[in-house]
Amino acid sequence: MTTSLPTRPVLDDAARRRERSILVACLLDCSILVPYAVVGLLANSLTMVAETIRGVLMAALELVLLAVLRRIHRGRTTEYDYGVGKLEQFANLAIGVTTGACGIWLLFSAVTRWWSPPEQAGLGLVFAALLSVANLGLNAAALRGLWLAGKDGTSAIMTVQIRGRVVKLISSALVAVAIGVNAAGEVMGDAPPWLSPLAEALGTGFVGLVMVQLAVNLWRESVPHLLDRSLDEARQASINRALASHFTEYDALLGVKSRIAGKQAQVDIALGFAPERQIGDIQRVADAIAADLRDLIPGSVITVTPVAAPG
Repeated sequence: MTTSLPTRPVLDDAARRRERSILVACLLDCSILVPYAVVGLLANSLTMVAETIRGVLMAALELVLLAVLRRIHRGRTTEYDYGVGKLEQFANLAIGVTTGACGIWLLFSAVTRWWSPPEQAGLGLVFAALLSVANLGLNAAALRGLWLAGKDGTSAIMTVQIRGRVVKLISSALVAVAIGVNAAGEVMGDAPPWLSPLAEALGTGFVGLVMVQLAVNLWRESVPHLLDRSLDEARQASINRALASHFTEYDALLGVKSRIAGKQAQVDIALGFAPERQIGDIQRVADAIAADLRDLIPGSVITVTPVAAPG
């Protein structure tokens, strides 16, 4: 007697490129975070600190999306809509809450810095400007890798990553300009006294607005998936219709559970069968009911569980 072991799904080249592109993009982001934090604190640049906070949160979100993509490629999320389950949505919601709180704090801090400009180190701001230009180049390289891996448009996660990276590239360019102007205002002796505080406030405020917008988008995506709702009457009637059409083929209806998770209907039916029924016959009935429900409720997740009917 031989026993066959379950085999792992073989990943194609496109799937490997997608996973690799997100991983490389995340590593590039992480490589700049520590220098950003150190130089931002030494130069007393709130814009740099704000970019560091945003980078940490975005890297965490990228890691969540990478984990989801890996599960999709390996066939581990067939019960989830678009491969996103409760765990991923809770992670997105937590990142969204943190991002929103940090964004509001940055907006308040930007106004405070405009009214009460702190002392800043000119040399530190020069290093900050150089780092911001380097970050701009890293974002451009990450965008190119993501574009090459996901330009076919077949992966929704890759599409989201590409769009997010475009926004990040534009954001990093504006931040680089703000830090450069701030550094020029501190280094140049004949610069207007309001130039550096204005650049610092605008740069920090811009990062804060980006983080608040990201938080709102994450909340809109996560909350509907976490708040389950009852099926409407039309889909409830579809369940009854499918069960009624096969009424003579099963021995007992033991339970029907249904809900809407996000945009997806999920139905779990428990059917009772007499102990003397053949396994093949039981499976045929379960598959037929599940197929009818999928036709009546497109895009739904149907689970029909056969159990031994009580005597």
